[in-house]
Amino acid sequence: MVGVQSLKVSPQIKFHAAFKEWNSVIEALGSGEQIIILRKGGIIEDEGDFVPKEKFFFLFPTKTHEKPELLKKTFPQDNLGENEIKIKYWAEVVLAKKIKNKEILKKIDDFHIWKYEVVEERFHRWQNDEVWALVVRVFKLKNPVIINNHPDYAGCKSWIEIKDEIDITQSEPVLSDEEFEKKFKMVKEILEE
Repeated sequence: MVGVQSLKVSPQIKFHAAFKEWNSVIEALGSGEQIIILRKGGIIEDEGDFVPKEKFFFLFPTKTHEKPELLKKTFPQDNLGENEIKIKYWAEVVLAKKIKNKEILKKIDDFHIWKYEVVEERFHRWQNDEVWALVVRVFKLKNPVIINNHPDYAGCKSWIEIKDEIDITQSEPVLSDEEFEKKFKMVKEILEE
């Protein structure tokens, strides 16, 4: 056993960090189909490049740059007002690893919904051939929360701070401990080659 333990969702865990990602990728994470996030970074990252600086964060769905032809599978978007965002999930980072070997990208291709050419393009983008992999345990809020899409949330960046208070205390993991452990073990073995 790898030793991933079920997180007891406690009222002491509070955070406002959110990770912006394509709606379909968030739904893949929220369905348990995917447990990995691959990121090179947004154009206007605060640090210049993507940095996996948060352990806990909400999954913030965005339509920006999402194109069905870039994905192996798509999910429908929630029918909301133009300035509304529905937050349904949050995540805990279990493992963060920088991938510098393109062969590893090929080996993890079955563990996400991006088409390989998208991942490969991100890997080669900008000056360094690398991409971050975040393995995450995803939790579903008991009740989804609709927030206003504040101007501070705009732009091509990975991390934002949500202004709203969102209660996570009755959240449930989208995968059982056993299901997550099985997927985590396979992904971890590949990432640590």
